[in-house]
Amino acid sequence: MPVFRIGVDDFQELIDEGGYFVDKSLLIREVIEGNKVVLLPRPRRFGKTLNMTMLRYFFERSDEDRRYLFQNLAIASYPDCMQHQGQYPVIFISLKDVKGTTWNEMRNRLIEKIAELLIPLPYLRPDLPPIYQRGFDALYTGTPDDATLKASLKNLITWLYTFHKKPVIVLIDEYDTPMIEGWQNGYYDKIADFLRSWLGGGLKHENAHALYRAVITGILRVAKESIFSGLNNLFVSTSLLPNTLSTLFGFTEEEVLQILRDFGRLDQADIVRDWYDGYRFGSQTIYNPWSVSMYISQYPAPPAPYWLNTASNTLVYEELGKGGIGIKQDLEQLLSGEIIRYPITETITFRDIGKNPAHIWSFLYFSGYLRAEDPRFADYNPTLLTYALSIPNLEISTAYQQFVNNIFGNGDTTAGMKSFVSFFLESRSQAVLEDTLQNLILSLVSIHDLAKLPEAVFHAFVLGLLANLRAVYEIRSQPETGFGRA
Repeated sequence: MPVFRIGVDDFQELIDEGGYFVDKSLLIREVIEGNKVVLLPRPRRFGKTLNMTMLRYFFERSDEDRRYLFQNLAIASYPDCMQHQGQYPVIFISLKDVKGTTWNEMRNRLIEKIAELLIPLPYLRPDLPPIYQRGFDALYTGTPDDATLKASLKNLITWLYTFHKKPVIVLIDEYDTPMIEGWQNGYYDKIADFLRSWLGGGLKHENAHALYRAVITGILRVAKESIFSGLNNLFVSTSLLPNTLSTLFGFTEEEVLQILRDFGRLDQADIVRDWYDGYRFGSQTIYNPWSVSMYISQYPAPPAPYWLNTASNTLVYEELGKGGIGIKQDLEQLLSGEIIRYPITETITFRDIGKNPAHIWSFLYFSGYLRAEDPRFADYNPTLLTYALSIPNLEISTAYQQFVNNIFGNGDTTAGMKSFVSFFLESRSQAVLEDTLQNLILSLVSIHDLAKLPEAVFHAFVLGLLANLRAVYEIRSQPETGFGRA
């Protein structure tokens, strides 16, 4: 019986332990035949780290023969690609755990990560000029100044190329984790400045021959105009439009059916589809690979929001909560199974998110909380491309339901008012609503209240009932229009 190795995201470890692997090895061919620098934004837990370690073990020069790792995979059918196996010095760095509540803490974590790269490379130092030896020593001992730290990627590429006489492959996993940390903890400008210098200096290398390929992954495509502004050699493999990389992250329909056959769970296809399908990368329907793997591994346990439980959804809830009445009305449409149509902004920065509803939906799309399809130019602007946005599956619907529950859970309303609010939002029966209001009036309002201005009293009464819906709806009493009432 095959077995998923849940939580193993190192390719060699997975293969050596006999773990079930959905073959994504043609990503190697895409890297060889593709652009010099490529950014791959995909949601978390969609196989980015596993794919990046696969690239590392394929390209990296090593005393160990690693060809066996690929002999049964699709890439083995491409002899021209296999000639690249084990031929290059590789810089592999994952920033997914580089976090800090202050800039100093973040800076120390970055220094540690870069120092780890130098641990197996002391052989580089003797051939370096003295000025670079001092930089090497500072990085190796964790004592670089800001200039040395910012130039570390560029210098390491140069040192490896000079020694090996082979161009370098750079693999940077989860580049945007420090950005998210900086945004949440108040040092966004500092981390943005660092990444701009570090990535720009390294990946737009003054010696073009020193860099063979660079692959960058992240959850969000953020701050292109600031972080990647100097990289005119950057190709972004967007998940919005069809491209050859669309099927290489996440599981396709065919792959899921094959998984279910291999595990003897083909009778669970409909449940897996309802709960974990619904993503759209280009023209491809994509399943959440983490949740599919967890569901099959945990069977016969019922389906659950496995992906949602792998990380905090605080940032998502915060942005939805700050979005205002328009966002909440759009959210109501989504939860009703309807679509909303907005442009998806691929070059958003974190500063943009709260300024325009379209930016919040872009943020949610790239984070994996929305499905985008059916691109059309807007009627009001024939140059603006918009997408039909919807909730992809039952798992993600759970996230939005949790957000709505958080809104109502934070109110100070009494139990009775909560019941009325719940009834008012869910009731579709005019007669029942009329009866409810009539009963409330008869039991609560005195004839003396209604003696002079019964309409005004009833108006104020209903307005009071609706006041507690302000978190969801815009409530206004007799709004003026022009010089008078509507």
